[in-house]
Amino acid sequence: MPISWLRPRFGLPLLSKELVEQAARKRTYVVRVVYASLLFSAAYFMFYDDLRIGSTGSLSALGRGRQLFETLIKLQFAGIYLFMRAITCGVLAQEKEHNTLPLLLLTRLGPWTILFEKYLSRVLPMLGFLLMSLPLLAFAYSLGGLSPTALWSGVWMLLVTVLQMGAVALLCSAWFRTTFGAFIGSFAACAALMLGPLVMFLIASLFNPGLSISSLDRWVWRQRAVLSVDILQHRDTLLFPFFAPLQLFDWQWAPGFGGLNLAIAPGRTGLGAFLASLPTLFSAIFCLALSRLILVRRLFASPQSGLQIVFRRLDGVFARWNQNRFTRGIVLIGDKAVLPDENPVAWRETTKRSLGRARYLVRIVLAMEAAFWTLLIMIALFTEGEGAHFMKLLVFLLWLAAVMLVAVQSATLIAGDRAHQTLDVLCATPMIGRDIVLQKYTAVRRLITVLWIPLLTLIVLELGDFRISPIASLLAVAIYLPMVAWISMWIGLKVRTRARAIITSLAVLAGWCLLPLVFIWMPLMILRGPGRVESWSNFSIFLSPAMMIAVNEYGEWVEFGRSPWPAIVLNFSLYGTILYFVRRTCLVHADRLLGRAESRREEPPPTPEVVRDAALAGSTS
Repeated sequence: MPISWLRPRFGLPLLSKELVEQAARKRTYVVRVVYASLLFSAAYFMFYDDLRIGSTGSLSALGRGRQLFETLIKLQFAGIYLFMRAITCGVLAQEKEHNTLPLLLLTRLGPWTILFEKYLSRVLPMLGFLLMSLPLLAFAYSLGGLSPTALWSGVWMLLVTVLQMGAVALLCSAWFRTTFGAFIGSFAACAALMLGPLVMFLIASLFNPGLSISSLDRWVWRQRAVLSVDILQHRDTLLFPFFAPLQLFDWQWAPGFGGLNLAIAPGRTGLGAFLASLPTLFSAIFCLALSRLILVRRLFASPQSGLQIVFRRLDGVFARWNQNRFTRGIVLIGDKAVLPDENPVAWRETTKRSLGRARYLVRIVLAMEAAFWTLLIMIALFTEGEGAHFMKLLVFLLWLAAVMLVAVQSATLIAGDRAHQTLDVLCATPMIGRDIVLQKYTAVRRLITVLWIPLLTLIVLELGDFRISPIASLLAVAIYLPMVAWISMWIGLKVRTRARAIITSLAVLAGWCLLPLVFIWMPLMILRGPGRVESWSNFSIFLSPAMMIAVNEYGEWVEFGRSPWPAIVLNFSLYGTILYFVRRTCLVHADRLLGRAESRREEPPPTPEVVRDAALAGSTS
C-alpha cells in the first residue's frame, strides 16, 4: 500500500492548521512567557523561607518537597478549571458564527475527525502549559518527602482534568450557536457535573431518613476494608466522583485564613489513584460521544436561544393559568410597545436577548433565590457543624460566577456585533459613539442587577458575624461588578473576535488578582521580616481586588490596625477611581474604539427640507 494513500488519512490537516495558526500569533508566546514567569515567581516567593533554610545547610531543606508539590498541583488545577473551558468553548461555536462549519463537513474529514482534531488543538496547548512546571516538580521531588507514586498520581490527575474540561467545553461548543452561549453553558455543565451527585444525595436523604452522611461513612469504610484498595481519600469523596482534586487530595476544614486544607495521603497507591480517576475519565469520553451525536443535528440550530424558547413556552402556560375568575388575565409586567420610541440599541439589547425582558429577569431571580435557599437549608442540615466553612466557600464561588458572567457578557457586546457584521451598520447611524456604548451597556446593567440579589442575600445572612464588615461587602457589590463590566467592555471594543475577547478579559482579571500578590505583596512580606504584624506594607495586598473579599470574610483585620476602616477606605477609593477612569475612557473615546472617523454630535443628519433645497440649488446652478 503506498504511503501517499495513507498520508491524507493520518495527516491531521485540521489539527495542523489550528496549531500553525496559534504558532503564528505573537500573543501565543507572550502568554507562555507570562505564565512561566508567574508560575516560577510564585513558587519562589511562596517557598522563600524553605529555600533560605536550605541555603544554610545541605540537609536543612530535605523533606519539604511534598508541600511544594501540593501547592504547584493546586495552582495547576486552578488554571485548568479557569482557562481550559475558555479556550475550548469557541472551537466549534466560532465556526458556526462564521458559517464555516458546514464547509468543513463537506470535506473528506468526517465528524469524528473534526471533533478529535479540534479537541486536540486545545488540549495540546494546555498540556504545553503544564509541561512548564516540570522543572519545579523535579525540584520538589529532589527535596524529598514525596513518593514517586504521589508524583505520578498528581500528573495523571492533571492530565485527566484537562481531558475532562476540554470535552465538556467541546460538547457545549457543539450544542450552542455562539461562543458566549457555549461559555455560559460550559459553566453550568461543569457545575452540574461536579455538584450533581451531591445534590442528588441530599435530595434522596430528605425522603429517606436512614440515608445520611454517617451511613455513607460506615458503608465507605466497610467497602474499603473488603476491597483493600486505597481508592477513596475522604468519606465524602463518593459525593464528588467527577471532581479530580478531591480524588487526589485528602481534605479537612482547618482554622485560619485558608479554611480548607488539602494534602496528598502518603500511603496512596498508584492503583487506587487510577481507579479514583476513572469516573472523571469516563465523563470526558461520554461528553465526546455526545458531541458527535449532536454535531450534525445542531449544525443549523434555531437563532433563538434555548432559554428564550423555554421562557416563551412558560409564557403560554402562565397565560392559560391566568385566565380564571380570580386573576381575570391581569398582567403585572407586560411589553409596552412593539417598536421603541427612543434608545433603539438599548431596546434591542433588552428585548431580543435571553436576559432582556423584565418578566424573564424576575423569573430568573426567583429561580436563583429558590435554589440558593434550598442549598442553604441543605448545608444547615447536613454539614454537621461545618456550615460556616461552607458559607464562606459559597461566597467565593458566587463571586467567581458573578465576575465571570459579567466579564463574558460585557466582552462580547461589541465583539458579537463584529462577528455578525452588524457593527458597521450600527456605526453608520446618526447616533454618537457614547450613546451606542451606553445603550449596549444596558443589558449588562440588568445582568448585574440580577446578580446583586443572591450577593445581597449572603450579606444579610452574614450580619450575625461581627468580624465581617457589611459596609465592605456592600461596597464590593456596588463597585466591583461595574468595574469588571467596563474593563471587559473596553477589551471588547479593542478585540475583534468573541473568543479572543472572552479569553483576554478573563486573563486580565485573573492576572490582576494574582500578579500583585506574587510580585508586590510577597516580596514586601519577605523584606518585612518575621515578628512584625502591623505594617503599612500589609496594605499592598489590596492591590489585588479579590483580597478585600477574602480578608473581610475571615475577619483578618489584625494586620491593618485592628480596624477595617483604613483598609476599606483605601481599597474602595482606589477601585472606585479605576472604575471612573475606565468608564470615562470607554465613553470619551467610543467613536475611535468603534472604528468611526469622528463623532456626529455637532453634525446632525440633514432634514428632508435641507436635502430638497440643496438639490434645487444644484439643479439651478
